[in-house]
Amino acid sequence: MLQALREKTNGWIATTILGLLIVPFALFGIEQYVGGRNDTYVARVQAPPTWWKSAPSFWPLGKLWTTEEISQQDFRQQFDQLRQQQRQQMGDAFDSQQFESADNKRRVLDQMIDERVMLMATDRNGIGVSDASIRKTIESMPVFQANGKFDLATYQRTLATANPPLSPEIFETQIRDGLRREALAGRIALSDFVTPGEAGRLVNALTEQREVQTVAVPAAIDAAPVSEGEAKAWYAGHGAQYTQPMQATFEVVDGDPAKMAPVAIDEAQLRKQYDADKAKYVAADQRLASHVLVAVAKDAKPEAVAAAKAKAEQIAEQAKAPGADFAALAKANSDDAGSKAKGGDLGWIAHDGSMVKPFEDALFAMKKGDVSAPVRSDFGFHVIQLRDAKEGKVVTFEEARPEIEKALAKTASDKTVNAAMGVLADEAYKNPASFAATAAAQKLPFEKVGPVTPANAQGVLAETAVRRVAFSDNLLKNKGVSDPITIAPGHSVMVHVLDYTPARQRPQAEVNDQVIADVRADRASKAAAARADAMIKAIEGGQMITEVAAAQSLPAPQPAMTLPRGNVPTPAVNKAIFSTARPAAGKQGAGKVQLPDGSWLVFAVESVKAGDPATFPPEMRANLMQQIAQANGQASAQDYIKAMRKLFKVTVAEDRL
Repeated sequence: MLQALREKTNGWIATTILGLLIVPFALFGIEQYVGGRNDTYVARVQAPPTWWKSAPSFWPLGKLWTTEEISQQDFRQQFDQLRQQQRQQMGDAFDSQQFESADNKRRVLDQMIDERVMLMATDRNGIGVSDASIRKTIESMPVFQANGKFDLATYQRTLATANPPLSPEIFETQIRDGLRREALAGRIALSDFVTPGEAGRLVNALTEQREVQTVAVPAAIDAAPVSEGEAKAWYAGHGAQYTQPMQATFEVVDGDPAKMAPVAIDEAQLRKQYDADKAKYVAADQRLASHVLVAVAKDAKPEAVAAAKAKAEQIAEQAKAPGADFAALAKANSDDAGSKAKGGDLGWIAHDGSMVKPFEDALFAMKKGDVSAPVRSDFGFHVIQLRDAKEGKVVTFEEARPEIEKALAKTASDKTVNAAMGVLADEAYKNPASFAATAAAQKLPFEKVGPVTPANAQGVLAETAVRRVAFSDNLLKNKGVSDPITIAPGHSVMVHVLDYTPARQRPQAEVNDQVIADVRADRASKAAAARADAMIKAIEGGQMITEVAAAQSLPAPQPAMTLPRGNVPTPAVNKAIFSTARPAAGKQGAGKVQLPDGSWLVFAVESVKAGDPATFPPEMRANLMQQIAQANGQASAQDYIKAMRKLFKVTVAEDRL
């Protein structure tokens, strides 16, 4: 049989078939035929060859495309780094549930895709980044500098202590990728500019003023019936506004030592603590002193020491003279830069070694009002004036008792609460149903709260740190028990989820009264809008706003007022007024804007005062031009990235995020 098989495979037909099979195996790998591929990317970016930008992406021509993938590991690393940064920046205001939302994950991924697109575009254009550019960039970073210059030891230490630690090779690769990303889009962003003519037109627009009159058109009360069809259609189109937020019921233990029964402290404990802290309750003697320092080095030659001493003796004699001004002598002669300007004043000095020993010994041997002979120290010769004295005082046990008792009671309460919370945590993790019983056994403050939503949580549940944990997906879905949540030193909270109802859209039958009220409010607002439109048409037809308001039985318009462009009286009203066309000669320009209560404001533009560039300071003009150039440049860079994403093929696996 083997011989027959050999004979049949030696013909030209067999050779041709074998050749056809070899081609795909050689080009694309046998693994495509013998095994499936296990994709782990969250996004794949593919670019056509530069020499055939319209190349199809289907097999086998798709193999000509350049492919880059963003792995799940890359995404999670970037996502976790951003989480850590935001947690540090926001503190207790950080909401982990909101950060983990699908929309936020997609925003992070889109940013990573844009960065990958920029890298690929840079490579396609043959742009590289030299080692010299990387070195220059790193050396210019202030974080790596000492005394204004790059310091290698600082560079290595900073990278080693980063979170996570980075090797120089990895960091330099990151810098290279960053420079590559900015090689095209970054230069586009920096390339934009604003011409003087553009700036002039913008300044004219910004300084323009308009004289307007306004009249409010209230939304009339609509009491007409709402048909079943109207209510059903409204609910179908506005169902999202009838969503009931998630809500939960909790068991809450507030481990606040201040809420616990006071702990009694016996006499022996109080006296033991007093004896241990006795130094704290002894006030040392203090002296209010001034001095004049005649500086001389410790190792100065004898003749220099003698000259300094002679000068100090002369100053001391002058200071002891009747009516002498010691402060003036210090300002004129002292070599102590710290006290010279203050007339030698050293403030109150305790007998505790805070001054050099010769100085302190001499000072505390003096009497109030004395001026010392020169006192030698390592700094030179001191002439000391003792201005006042306070004798030390011992605080007795009875005087210190309330403070000691309060401190020991707090420490004892903290220990009691910590121990009780530890027992609660151990027992509740084993059996969440035992949460309430264990809390009662440990005499911990306990309450049942709910059902509540994150928006209406009160008390300790309203604390940001507690709310973030209590309403986290994991705790709610598992009806679990939280770890102790610290909200202040020594004060922690634990919560147990008893019941949880996810957010849901309430059925129409449940909210039908609200639906009917909303339909009527909408009809009333539309009727007011139609009334406002009729008024605008009449004003544009040549009638004055005062006549139109009277015809509509509305109050007289507000007196004409001149408005600058900006947020006056509100951003929405100002925008509408300055978006209206300039009125023709002898006529008024008109428009309307809806107010928050559903009513409408009809306005008439009587005149337009052209802008005056002279009222715009030159420095503000320069800053404005720079800001506009930056904004336009950023927009151009984003447009470039969007264009490249359209040229490339981007595949996102959202189920892997």
